[in-house]
Amino acid sequence: MNRTKPRLEDLHPWLRWRLNELAVAHRSANVDTSLCLIWGIRSVKEQQAAHKAGRSKLDGVRKFSLHNYTPSLAADVWVYSNADDEDPEIYEGRPKRSEGLDLELLQKGSLKRWYIPLGKLAKDLGLEAGALWRTFRDGPHVQVPKKQRIKLLQDALTAKGFDVGPSDGIIGSKTWGGIVLAQQQSGILGSFKSRLMPVHPDLWQWLHEKEDAA
Repeated sequence: MNRTKPRLEDLHPWLRWRLNELAVAHRSANVDTSLCLIWGIRSVKEQQAAHKAGRSKLDGVRKFSLHNYTPSLAADVWVYSNADDEDPEIYEGRPKRSEGLDLELLQKGSLKRWYIPLGKLAKDLGLEAGALWRTFRDGPHVQVPKKQRIKLLQDALTAKGFDVGPSDGIIGSKTWGGIVLAQQQSGILGSFKSRLMPVHPDLWQWLHEKEDAA
């Protein structure tokens, strides 16, 4: 199975900007480190593999991860130490071994030493961090918070011409109405329930597709 290449451009702009800021803040607090974007978008097969391996509670078929949305609403980042000024604050994918960086991930104490402080920096930037979850802690994971996800959905519906009112992060009757109309216009029908997002990943992607030039 070919692995989806992690790219910053595949993240939602709201998330991408904050992830770049997180990398800068982390380098300022830890001068010899770089972050590495290891997951942005994750395919259905990749999500199923993560679920089977016990790395996710979401199977990508009945329950979707925020990684399954395009543009992505979540990112996983690894911490590398032994970086210098010539290394970027954030890599897209793993740095080459020849660059001499050390992955800080599975060592004893790495969650407390690296990922909880990273999560606190992420929280300061308005992100939700898996390292700070009370259960099923996911140190490398950051995502767009729920209310902001709804605002971004409302923005996307409005940009497609659906009247959902102000982008307030609340799913009211106008937002639901816009979702239904978007389903009808896109042909992406069927009931969908999720605690993470009120729309199917396919509809989210359709809302972000640019119109063909006339």
